[in-house]
Amino acid sequence: MTAWSKLLVATTRLIDLHDSAHEPGSPFVQVSQEQRRGLRDGYWLDLGCLLLDYLLDEDFATNSSFVSQTRCLNHLREMYPQLPHDDLSFVINLLATPSEIHFRQSPATPAARQALLAARQAPPAASEPGEGRARRSTKRTALVEKQGQTGQVRLTPSGRQAVTLASQVEDLLYSEYDAAKVLAALARGDFARIPDITNQILLAIRALTQELRRVRENPTREGKLAALLDNERHYHNALTNIQQTLLDARAQLATPRLMERFESWREAQEEEWDLRVLSSALGRVLNAIENLSRRLSELLADIAEGRIQAMGVIDFQDMARQLLEAPPAAVLRDAVVARMMPLHVQATFPRLAPLVPLLESRRAEASASALVFDEAGDAAPEDPLLARFLEARGPALRQRIQQAPLSLPEALAEGWHRFEEGDCLAQLLNTFVDTELLDSGLTVGIDATPFELRLDDGRRIEGAVTPSLGFFKEELV
Repeated sequence: MTAWSKLLVATTRLIDLHDSAHEPGSPFVQVSQEQRRGLRDGYWLDLGCLLLDYLLDEDFATNSSFVSQTRCLNHLREMYPQLPHDDLSFVINLLATPSEIHFRQSPATPAARQALLAARQAPPAASEPGEGRARRSTKRTALVEKQGQTGQVRLTPSGRQAVTLASQVEDLLYSEYDAAKVLAALARGDFARIPDITNQILLAIRALTQELRRVRENPTREGKLAALLDNERHYHNALTNIQQTLLDARAQLATPRLMERFESWREAQEEEWDLRVLSSALGRVLNAIENLSRRLSELLADIAEGRIQAMGVIDFQDMARQLLEAPPAAVLRDAVVARMMPLHVQATFPRLAPLVPLLESRRAEASASALVFDEAGDAAPEDPLLARFLEARGPALRQRIQQAPLSLPEALAEGWHRFEEGDCLAQLLNTFVDTELLDSGLTVGIDATPFELRLDDGRRIEGAVTPSLGFFKEELV
């Protein structure tokens, strides 16, 4: 994924929360996949991201001057040779049109905080959820500024911030410059910024630590493993520089001069601050560096000794089929059986029922990782047969049911299951199970008469009752 893709992945669900029409206090808490309009091919998004990246380069080169649309078009045509000017105009107009964002903000003054606390302690009937937080909105969401007469464009402050955020993907190789910001904050007396700076470094370290863990658990990622090996020396140098910088910063915290400056700064602050907060923030990063260095050394040792091997995904059904077609050698079979079979014929196996509560509690205690649905690597969706069946045969089938109810034997006898020179029996049965596929007014009537029939290909279908599709006025049992 590109940097823009990562920014969208991190913010899309927040946009869904902003646009949600869910009623506050509603007990219906289940959510479904958001239905998004569009071409679903990434064309317009790619054009917008390429345009923003180009405008940022021009912003640095021209000192925030306007750029003509002709220059933007010539640049984008390097990636899209046949790009029409109308497509560029549409992207510019959309990025230049602001959209309103609504949010809530807590008060900053102590008196306002006291009022907010009193509002939260009020009975629920007297105040709505979240009352006391000031409601705000902004329309400073346009990413591009466009001149009305000439049509020239440049980045807005919001657009410049968006491109900067997209490019600031945490990477440990560049976090050593963030560590130098700790020394700069100490020199300027900006002690409140130190925890935020150390948290940024900590996020980069933890990201690489988790990546090392995933590589060790899934050795099939040869590309990532090769990248780690290529940058191993740079990672060690970055860790050494970060560690040395933070050790210098922690040594400065113990000097009397800096402690006096910190005491003077703390007295001017409304919140309670302690010098140990800064020391513990630096200590967490140093501990994370030691943990990451140990994991990186273990990974390199495993690679050197050949303990990490590429294992592909095993299709056990295909393996079982191959074993049936060509049995393994007797030596291999005896070795596998000796390792997998019980030591004695009269083996003792525990009952499953007494172990179920123990297994459930043990799983609840040990399951610290969450399952994450990631559709980035999924295959491209294909047109299902059911959708094509309903699109082609649905209108005629609805017209047939409007004339008279259609039972399942009659539908099979009339050949509604034959489609595209193939068999769509399962798709036809789906219309009897889920009547919403054809029409919201359809219902299924059940006749107690059993049926049995044989299709042309020799299959025999029977049922104890006979279902019928129709626009029944009352329930049929």
